[in-house]
Amino acid sequence: MAKFDFSENIKHLNAAMSSGVKDVPFIAQMHEFAMRESGIPGDVFYTDAKKFVRGTLEITERFEFDTPSFIWDVYNVEAQALGCGFVTFKDMAPAIENVSPLVSCEADIAKLKAPDPYSSGRMPMVLEIMHEMKVQANMIPTPGFCAPFTLASHLMTFENLIVQMQENPKFVHKLMDFLVDEVLSPFMNTLVKEFPDIVTVEGSDAVASLPFITQDMLEEFALQPLERMQKQVARPVFCDNWWGDSYAPDLPEFWAQKRRATPTYLKVQDPDLFKLGVQPVINYARKNNLPVVLGVDNNVFQSGPEEEIRMRIHEYMEAIEEVGKGALYLCSLSAVTPAENVRIAIEACKDFRAGKRPWAGQRRAGTPEARGETGKKASSNTLTTKPEAVTASPGSLEESMLDDIFDAVLDADDVDTTALVKEALEKDISVHTILNEGLIAAMDEIGDDFADGTIFVPEMLMSARAMKAGLEVVRPVLTDTGEPAKGTVMLATVQGDVHDIGKNLVGMMLEGAGYEVIDLGVNKKPEEILERANEINPDVIGLSALLTTSMPSMQKTVNLFRKVNSKYPVIVGGAPVTKEFAEVIKADGYGENAPLAVEAVHNLIAKSGVR
Repeated sequence: MAKFDFSENIKHLNAAMSSGVKDVPFIAQMHEFAMRESGIPGDVFYTDAKKFVRGTLEITERFEFDTPSFIWDVYNVEAQALGCGFVTFKDMAPAIENVSPLVSCEADIAKLKAPDPYSSGRMPMVLEIMHEMKVQANMIPTPGFCAPFTLASHLMTFENLIVQMQENPKFVHKLMDFLVDEVLSPFMNTLVKEFPDIVTVEGSDAVASLPFITQDMLEEFALQPLERMQKQVARPVFCDNWWGDSYAPDLPEFWAQKRRATPTYLKVQDPDLFKLGVQPVINYARKNNLPVVLGVDNNVFQSGPEEEIRMRIHEYMEAIEEVGKGALYLCSLSAVTPAENVRIAIEACKDFRAGKRPWAGQRRAGTPEARGETGKKASSNTLTTKPEAVTASPGSLEESMLDDIFDAVLDADDVDTTALVKEALEKDISVHTILNEGLIAAMDEIGDDFADGTIFVPEMLMSARAMKAGLEVVRPVLTDTGEPAKGTVMLATVQGDVHDIGKNLVGMMLEGAGYEVIDLGVNKKPEEILERANEINPDVIGLSALLTTSMPSMQKTVNLFRKVNSKYPVIVGGAPVTKEFAEVIKADGYGENAPLAVEAVHNLIAKSGVR
């Protein structure tokens, strides 16, 4: 007989997601939290199925979660099985190491070998986890998988994937087809064969969220591969974790895309939910007779304060009650989420269900304050003070050429940008004028468009590549003139994270703005970053994280710099990172996006007196 019994709570959750129930249930992503609280080191927790399941069940019972969540580090399993490097840690989830990508060109696809679910990487561990779920808790397992888009980004790197989507989409489609036909569908069908009572299989695809990609890209390169998979797998295939709702230029269409990936409910989570407000979700769900899953920000659980945790939970549970069907989602409880805050969150859920509702009827989500609107629009200019340059005379050849360079960068045409910059130098146009009024001015415009939501990361990335192509032409000239860099900035993606898109964008824009950039790469340990800083002596250090699971490593890195009284100012940024998180970990600055990160660097260097 199974020791752990959550059968009644599971029935309650299933009823809440179908016909509706009186008491709103809550679910949680909690594998890292369970790892820490169980005292099992990460390199064991994520490789030993029995300990993974046992630890998760014990923490679920100890903290009185409604139901256990057996979502493991789903982003890593298939990539590891295909041959990507795999790194484990004592105190956090594992990570894929893709410094040397498996796929760079179409010929590399032919070299990929379809993995065997019974022997490749940790695929056998997934089978064992599902077996242990039945043995230890008599639960029907729900297998998870890394969705095709995110898996492709592991194999190629995100930046190269975006470039190839623009320049060689047939190549990307060929890779997606291979991943669906030879990797994901066979893996899921094997699990269904071994566990016939499986109801659904569920994918994770956070990298395919807005504004990392556009809605059109999501349709072609994320949703369509999932729909291909839906036709091949013997159970319904769901994928519910695309976020970025607050960036969607067409929100109803974005939610329609979500419904094609997950037809039976709508999931919206923070920070998008807090920005949008609950009413649009309520209206859409009622109109389409859909249950909702509303997610509370992991940064709230990490940073608090207590009242914010309670108010946010109560507001979202009240909205779920108004819809009539659904569940609350506690997002990404991590290895550094304080246990006390988790207890507060669970107590808040129980208080609401018991009728203790001091904030009944209050709506804070969707307000200007929630959207970060203070009445003053933040500048996205990369420089608050630009070096003096010769201003082109209106209607002159010089003005015309600068306009052409400006337009070539905006059009993301690196070939034209290179040719035009060379021509401008041949016409004896000042290198500083080309740099400031052509290249940097164009990226300022791109930064403004990104801040306004007019463009997304792919457009900014492609324009930054064009700007960098022009920069490579002017760099030798600047060197010959003896023009010193405005400062040195060292960049790194923190340990446990192999994503580099944000870091690379910041690096390109910093170079364009006249800084020397030292890029350490991805998955860098705190000690390694400190050691390299002492060697390089940078004016500013920039840390990047894309995954919520790697935010603890960002905090550890900043803590290490503080512990040794380091002189180097540290700024942080990345998709899950907020200004509040930056303040909590005592970073010296925060960049919400690449242009604002560059501005933060400039202001720190100006403050320090470095030229």
